[in-house]
Amino acid sequence: MTILDRYISQQIIRYFGATFALVTVIYMIADFFEKVDKLIESGLSFPKAALYFISRIPLEHLIPASTLLSVLVVFGMMNKHNEITALKTGGVSIYRLLKAPFALGVIFSLLLLMFSEILLPIVRSNANRIWMEEVKKVQTTSRRKNIWLKGHRSIYHIQFFDPVRLKAFDVSLNFFDDDFRLTRRIDAREGEYTEGHWVFREIMEQVRNSDDGSYVVRHRDQMSVPLDFEPLDLKRVAKASDEMSLPELADYIQTAESEGYDTTTYRVDFHAKIAYPLVCLILSAIAVAIAGRGKRGENLAIVVVTGIGLAFCFWVLHGFSLSLGYAGMLPPLVAAWLPNLTYFFTAVVLLLRAE
Repeated sequence: MTILDRYISQQIIRYFGATFALVTVIYMIADFFEKVDKLIESGLSFPKAALYFISRIPLEHLIPASTLLSVLVVFGMMNKHNEITALKTGGVSIYRLLKAPFALGVIFSLLLLMFSEILLPIVRSNANRIWMEEVKKVQTTSRRKNIWLKGHRSIYHIQFFDPVRLKAFDVSLNFFDDDFRLTRRIDAREGEYTEGHWVFREIMEQVRNSDDGSYVVRHRDQMSVPLDFEPLDLKRVAKASDEMSLPELADYIQTAESEGYDTTTYRVDFHAKIAYPLVCLILSAIAVAIAGRGKRGENLAIVVVTGIGLAFCFWVLHGFSLSLGYAGMLPPLVAAWLPNLTYFFTAVVLLLRAE
């Protein structure tokens, strides 16, 4: 490693640490004020509350953002002090300056991939468990399929839940009296949360006759049923894609498809788990191209704001592309990789212009 590469790498790592710490603190403060009332009402102990907030830190978003900002600041400072102009005058091209950010981008991408595969499934599952069982006081068993929830004198079973379309499949709703006798059971092929209430379809309803204990069976095409849980509760109970490693997710997709369920949502997430970590590498290249254009005296704030704007656009494009994949308008592979490819060519164009 040359002196130049070592200097750039040290500066990027230093600013990465400072930026990451700052953004993390800002996020935790905002999350704290949003959730603190419910946590206090639940009587959750301080250690578990602290663990909950730590488990919710979105490192998968903070690492790429910190990577972008650190590279922008380092090259923006070099540009402001005319260091990049001096290097170009000495025959050092913008592509040569990419070596250190590129290497660190690869490292950050690998760290993000390892985090998504090893740490993220554990911490997200733990955060969801604390929220459901100790804050909302809902007893659950998880998870990817065969979801059980216990409500007030009721037990619900859901065979499969699609967290994007907010649909539950093969649902059984059991209602009991004070003596824990089954008074009503509803079996439905699917249920959808619409306009604040659950609507179930292809229903068989069994209602207990209080006189002789027999059950009256009725079949309905559609029926609205008031329940004491919402899709957000199911999202926390059902094991989401980010709570599964790639092998787990692949196995789940295969199993669910063999049982006849539509796994488009999970296929999109599977490809996205592979594509997304590369955002660190792509944003590093874009940051170098923006900050290293060689305009003397260019305002560092303008450089940073431009980079943040591009990063924001990336996450908007990422979310929009995944939504198209969830809706079946794009193949899962295309939906996951389209933002990366778009920004890869953007980085190439910016680098060519910077040179």
